[in-house]
Amino acid sequence: MLVFVCSGLVSLNLSCKDANYLNKHLSSMTESDDEAPKQPPLNAEELAVLENYLEQWTSTSGQERNVVWGDVTKEARPQAPDMSAKLLRSRKDVYRKWLQNHGGKKDLKPPIKLGWKWTYRTVVESLRKRELLKKIEDETGAKPGEPKMMHHHAKYLMEMENSLTEKEVEEAAQMAAKWNQQGVPTEVQADVVRRKSEDILRYMAQEMFKKAGMRLFMMSVWKNEEGKLMVSSHDYNDELRNGESFMKTCDWQTILPEWEGYVTKQFKTEFADEPVVKKGRKDNTYTLEIGADGLPVLPDHAEMDSNTRKAIVRAFLNWHYHM
Repeated sequence: MLVFVCSGLVSLNLSCKDANYLNKHLSSMTESDDEAPKQPPLNAEELAVLENYLEQWTSTSGQERNVVWGDVTKEARPQAPDMSAKLLRSRKDVYRKWLQNHGGKKDLKPPIKLGWKWTYRTVVESLRKRELLKKIEDETGAKPGEPKMMHHHAKYLMEMENSLTEKEVEEAAQMAAKWNQQGVPTEVQADVVRRKSEDILRYMAQEMFKKAGMRLFMMSVWKNEEGKLMVSSHDYNDELRNGESFMKTCDWQTILPEWEGYVTKQFKTEFADEPVVKKGRKDNTYTLEIGADGLPVLPDHAEMDSNTRKAIVRAFLNWHYHM
């Protein structure tokens, strides 16, 4: 007897007994597939977590996306509706499919992330930062700011995350939601200012000049870890197409009394001492040597700290931008 399986794609010579057994088995498989339980739709809580991570997913690729996927699964799965243990284990595939369908392609030139949201992962990294850096230094000898530190950072952060209990993950996720809605504690704000503010303001000044021909001079104020008011000035005009520095050519400090009066009112805090204006980091004026071929010479960066390396990259890009 000739039996055709899969629309004639496979043909087998079988006895009647074998053919009946095969047909019965295939029939039971089909019925089983039809009756297989399906994943329930994503609920509002799961969707909120997915939307919170969508920007991170879009801005990463490769192994970094797997890390984001893992973070999403840890945070969203406890919010899932009731289902069997088997379906719950495979729920992560539903999350990945949603991210793939809703996430755009990675930006080839991503801007500094403005308006990014806190997640349980970034909360843990922020609150336990000192503990993390100390462990890396104790076990590897790498110090904060050194190139070796960044080489080990992702691995040790992952180990710290994996050591968290379900309760700790849940508490961190709740704190992330609170920070996104109400703002972060003063010490966290001060850390963000220290790490991000200079790059963000420089980026804004460069983009506005490049796209609109606009030149900016900025003043900022924030509270440090001790709650004291700190004032800073930001002037990048001498980096932009042969421009002159406003701070170096003008008596800009006449602005200070008005600015100080404004910020003490807004922050409801008086300056503890005479305000000292901190100028933006000077590493942005790094001067590159020009070689015999007329091109800038990049120095050996192996032992440089991260701020100096950033300054060299900026100087290199600015040199080409002004050509």
